[in-house]
Amino acid sequence: MRFCSLIFCLVLTATFAPGLNALGNEQVQSGIQGLEAPPLGVKSWIQLPEDRETLDISDYRGKTVVMLLFQNTCEACQKRAFPTLKILVDKFGDTEKIAFLAIQTPFEDFLDNTESKIQSSAENFGLKIPFGHLAKTPGFYSVNAAYRTGGTPWWVIVNQQGKVDYNGFYLNPEVAVENLEKILDGKPVN
Repeated sequence: MRFCSLIFCLVLTATFAPGLNALGNEQVQSGIQGLEAPPLGVKSWIQLPEDRETLDISDYRGKTVVMLLFQNTCEACQKRAFPTLKILVDKFGDTEKIAFLAIQTPFEDFLDNTESKIQSSAENFGLKIPFGHLAKTPGFYSVNAAYRTGGTPWWVIVNQQGKVDYNGFYLNPEVAVENLEKILDGKPVN
């Protein structure tokens, strides 16, 4: 495995610096924070609810959506992001008010970041949430372009009204747990 992007090295430094937002994340790049969440456009899914063949962000209106965009070969995804996702899913996976998604969005190493690898990622971390796959291909719709990601891992949190509350590299698991608990209690997240 290797680091997913050169930008990651710059963000790693910012992760430990002051200037974190309410979810405990750096404010280095905000993607489309504050805007309406665009469609996902993902057609390849595993572990969908029994009555579904596909899903999209609009299916989650009224829920908070925590979404991890990843690549199988991304070292930071494997060592940091998936363990964070596991913590959050274990804590909040049974609630009706919060939904979790993981989408492999390869933009490099296409032979290693294949659709067939999403099942192993789900199994390796014991995650029983929907996993999707949509490669970034020039000239075609991609989650990366729609959410203006800066690489992987990339976290997106969409609020109950369908607006992007967070769009960035790092999600502090302790702060995220605290803020998701506030959301469940109907309290504002500062």
